Amino acid sequence: MLSPGQEADSRYFMPLLEQISLPGSKGRPRKRCRCVLADKGYDSQILRQYCDRYGMQPIIPLRKMHRKPRLFDRPQYKKRNVIERLFSWLKEKRRLCTRYEKLASSFKAMVTLVCIEKCLRADFSDNP
Repeated sequence: MLSPGQEADSRYFMPLLEQISLPGSKGRPRKRCRCVLADKGYDSQILRQYCDRYGMQPIIPLRKMHRKPRLFDRPQYKKRNVIERLFSWLKEKRRLCTRYEKLASSFKAMVTLVCIEKCLRADFSDNP
């Protein structure tokens, strides 16, 4: 899902989770993940209620304005650094960062090509 740059990502949280299909061992794929890792921008009562309704554990740090404390799994949240490093690496590519492509399909193709390049460089590099 590709959203306009000027809109908040949290607006697309629920529609994005509706599109998820998690393959399992046998049978029909699961529609829900067990937990959701997100940053403070996603800390809202509506999103937390959505996660609770579908049995997902929201691992979202609290904003400073919260009055009542909630449980927060800090060790699990630290796993977010993997995806943050991926986005950081993708933003190093100027073509993706400035988004020269006008069509969403062209942009998706460019992201795919950049990821393929990264995998090929990792596989054929001399470094172990």
